[in-house]
Parts: sequence; C-alpha cells; structure tokens
Amino acid sequence: MMAYHTYDELQELGFFRIGKEVFISNKVSLYNCSKIQIGNNVRIDDFCVLSAGEGGIKIGDYIHIAPFCSIMGAGKIEMENFSGLSSKVSIYSSSDDYSGKFLTNPTVPLQYKGVHSADVFLAYHLSVLS
Repeated sequence: MMAYHTYDELQELGFFRIGKEVFISNKVSLYNCSKIQIGNNVRIDDFCVLSAGEGGIKIGDYIHIAPFCSIMGAGKIEMENFSGLSSKVSIYSSSDDYSGKFLTNPTVPLQYKGVHSADVFLAYHLSVLS
C-alpha cells in the first residue's frame, strides 16, 4: 500500500501552489518546491523526482505521474490538465553539450559547461474515433 504525504506535510514543503485532492507518495524526491505548482486531483507515485529550475514546474488538474518518472531542468515544464506520464518517463528542460567542446556534470563550474535549456509543454489531445 502506497503512503502519501498529508496535506499539512505538503504545505510545509513550501510549494508555490498546491491544489485539492493531491496525493504525492512519501517516496517522491522534491527539490525547489517554491517553484512547483500542482493543481487539483493529482497523483504522483513512488520514486519520482521533481527538480524545478528557474522556469519552474506547473502540473495541471487530473494528472497522474506513474512510478520512476523524472521532471527536471532550468526551463519551464508545464503539464496541461488531463495529461500524464507513464512509468519511467523522464522530461528534461536542460541538457549538457556532449560534443566534446565542454565539460559536463553538476560539479563543473558553469563557465566550462555548455548547458542548453528550453521550455517544455505537455498538452492533452483527445482524438474522437468515428
């Protein structure tokens, strides 16, 4: 049985916004909560990582994020209402330059890195079969 954070625990984490009926496993890793917005009727399962950069993370309403997902980067990441992530999906709004012209990894000073960041938007699309 999955154990979720209580609403009071979520409030204490300092989210930018937290909606109603939000179920976040207590096995989720959350970084920079002040830049994370979560809507209503959201469930985030075990072993997910949400690490908000400067652009933040915005999760809409009626969203399920399955186990082992990662959402991270400096650019804004937004999930529209009714969208979702299946198990082990990773969304990055930043990436190192692996061309060999720069160094990579989070311990390297910024002036030696070639990081590129951009916003990511996940939209829900309903296809009606006739």
